[in-house]
Amino acid sequence: MRCDEVRRELERLGLLLLQDKKLPSVATIFAGRPMAGSWWGHPLGQEMFRCLASLEDEALATRLINGKVTFVHKRLWPALAASGVAIEYDVHTESGRHEKRVESSRAWAKRLKVKPLDSPSAGRTAIEAAATALGAPLSALTWHSDT
Repeated sequence: MRCDEVRRELERLGLLLLQDKKLPSVATIFAGRPMAGSWWGHPLGQEMFRCLASLEDEALATRLINGKVTFVHKRLWPALAASGVAIEYDVHTESGRHEKRVESSRAWAKRLKVKPLDSPSAGRTAIEAAATALGAPLSALTWHSDT
């Protein structure tokens, strides 16, 4: 099952993009190669949507690498909480709309009861290591692209 492979890769790498032409992504795992265009229109789009919904307890989807939706495995949540980055995510309203939310990593950690690593530097170093393992340059991370 493709969703099992997504879970294995997310756990192994710590980070996984939703869709990207070069870096490992959920869409590429489902399609077997990088997708051209939106994953919504892909024949496996519905299966992919169900998989993404099932990841909610084990991964956070936020814009972290190249401004793209990046899934962060829960083992990296303490690092993310310490990093000081803004957590940007979508919520589904009762009316079915998507609503963008942004909160500080400190507020996000408190809400989810995530104990941050000891320092922002330690958090960023852990995320940088995962990004490097993914194949992303450090300049792709939000705190490097802001400088």
